[in-house]
Amino acid sequence: MRRLFLLPLLGSIQCTPIEERVKMFDAGWCADPRSGNAVCILDGDTFDLVGCERTVDEAGDDDRVRLLGIQAPEIASGSDPAECFGDEATAYLSHLIEGRSVRLEFDEECYGYYNRTLAWVFISGEADDPLREELDLFEEIGVNEDGTFEVLVNELMVRAGYARIYEAEEEGRYFDRLQQAELQAAHSDQGLWASCDG
Repeated sequence: MRRLFLLPLLGSIQCTPIEERVKMFDAGWCADPRSGNAVCILDGDTFDLVGCERTVDEAGDDDRVRLLGIQAPEIASGSDPAECFGDEATAYLSHLIEGRSVRLEFDEECYGYYNRTLAWVFISGEADDPLREELDLFEEIGVNEDGTFEVLVNELMVRAGYARIYEAEEEGRYFDRLQQAELQAAHSDQGLWASCDG
């Protein structure tokens, strides 16, 4: 009796397309990861992948990237003076990524205000990379057991005290890491936490 009941059930499952039988994994990210070279640093949370002139490639990808989840102090622009630690934040981002290959990961939205590409930015290096020693200052953030590293730049900018969490983007996939980094930076009076009011 059981056999007779299972046969029609098995037949209906076999004829159903796999997409209807199995929930396919969908992380909800707006695009697949991609890589490029950080060429021109514009401020403490924005850089260009191609040059200092903004371009859009054949695939429609904008080469101007803003680091997701963080907000660095502004640099001087026109008649507006630089905010406290704006120049230092720009210099530090330049120190971290200028001339390096970067990997961009995305979240639910690929473009933000000013239509810049929004990304989680990763850099990696070998154990003898000069940046490796600097990571020791921040509890070896991103360091692997063999001494190589892969660092989420957004997180390191916050942890080193050159940026704060951008509250408008609190739902991001790495937001928990940014929260922890900001707590550590504030607790240790790192960077802007020691130099700037508010």
